Amino acid sequence: MLPHDPIPWLLEQEGLHAVRARRLLDIDLQDDADVVRALERDLAKSQSKDGSFAQSPMKTAGVLNLLDDLRAQDSEKPIARAASYLISLLESQPGYERACAVTPGSLRTPCDLCGFFGPYEDRAHPETMADGAREMNFYREYEPLLGPQKPVRPERRSSLDRAGPPSCYSWGLIPLSYTVEALCRAGYAEDERLQPAVNALLGVQRESGGWCRNLGGHPTCTAHGFRWLGRHPRLRESEYAVCALGFVHKKTKGNGIFPALQALASFPLSSVRGIIRQMLTELVPRQRKNGTFGKPHQIEKIAAALVAARLLDGS
Repeated sequence: MLPHDPIPWLLEQEGLHAVRARRLLDIDLQDDADVVRALERDLAKSQSKDGSFAQSPMKTAGVLNLLDDLRAQDSEKPIARAASYLISLLESQPGYERACAVTPGSLRTPCDLCGFFGPYEDRAHPETMADGAREMNFYREYEPLLGPQKPVRPERRSSLDRAGPPSCYSWGLIPLSYTVEALCRAGYAEDERLQPAVNALLGVQRESGGWCRNLGGHPTCTAHGFRWLGRHPRLRESEYAVCALGFVHKKTKGNGIFPALQALASFPLSSVRGIIRQMLTELVPRQRKNGTFGKPHQIEKIAAALVAARLLDGS
C-alpha cells in the first residue's frame, strides 16, 4: 500500500533500535542475535535485587517490552523478577484497595485514577517534578514515538517555565498504562493482583472512548491509555476496546498516526483493518523515496507502519 519499500533502508541501519524494528518485522540479520545477547548480559548485570531496573517503573516496564519485541530467549528469570517488582509497586499504591471495587466508566472526577502514581496535586513539588522528569526520560528512551521529543528538565528556570512531566504523567495515566501493558506482555494479564489496576484504567475511560484527566477524552492522553487494551488477551476484543478504537479513528491526526499504528496491530477486531488502511493512506504523501517518513525516529515510524500494514496483507 505504501509506494516505497523501506526494508532496504532498514537493513542498512545499525544499533538496538534497528534490531528491534527488524525483529518486530520478523527480519533477522546475522549480527542481530549478537546484539540481543549482549543486551541480555548487560541487563542481567544491571538489574537490582528488587527486580527493577534503576528502581524505576518506567524503565522496568520499558525493558520488559523491549525484551518482548526482541524475542529474547534467555530472559525468563529477569522478566519474572521485573514483573514481580511492578506488581509489588502496584499493590503499594494508595488507591489499590479502592480500585478493587471500581467499575468501568465510574471514575468521573477529573484526575481521579484511584491514587495510582499520584496525587496530581503534588505535581509541582520539586522532588515530584524531578522524579517525574527522570521517569519520562526513561519513557522517551524506550518508547520514542510516545515519549517527549526532548529531554524533560527536572526543575524550572522561571516561575512561568513548564518544566517536569506532562499532565498525562502527573495524574498517573502514563505510568499506570505502561506498567499494565508491560505486565500483560509478560504473561500476567489475568493475574488477580493486576485486576485493580485494570479496573482503574477502565474506570477512567471516558464515554467518548478516550482517556484524559478531564472528562471528554483527548488524543494525546488516549495514545498512552489504549495501548494496554491491545495487549490484554481478553479485553482487546471487548466493548471497551471497540469504543477506544472509535475514538482513535476519529481523533488521531499528524504524527499521532505512528504510535496509533503501533498499537492498532495488537487488536484482532475487524474494524482495525479499515482504520489502518485510512491511516496508511494519509501517510502516503509523507513517505520519502527511501521509504522513510522523515526525522526524528525514522526507524520506529517504519516499524509502526509496516507492522500495521501486515494486517492488511493477512500475514
